[in-house]
Amino acid sequence: MKQSTAIGVWASLVAASVIEVGLFEYNKGTVIVDVLIGLIAASNAVITAMYSMDLKEENTAVKYLFLIPVLLVAVLIITLLLSFPVIE
Repeated sequence: MKQSTAIGVWASLVAASVIEVGLFEYNKGTVIVDVLIGLIAASNAVITAMYSMDLKEENTAVKYLFLIPVLLVAVLIITLLLSFPVIE
């Protein structure tokens, strides 16, 4: 991996983490913020897998096989969050 690519991946992960913390501090405990943080975390997992595990060089079928569990976990987390009553 080129050094510029590694720095770009690192910068995007840091930026996503700063956005997650900013969202949490802006409006704590709402379902929308929790879902947004979960989506950003899932995108971080995909970025990490694509570059750290060298999935970027694999064929398309292997990439989609990796994305299926990420989508299933996202659906499970969203349904878990929506199953609790919203306290306002």
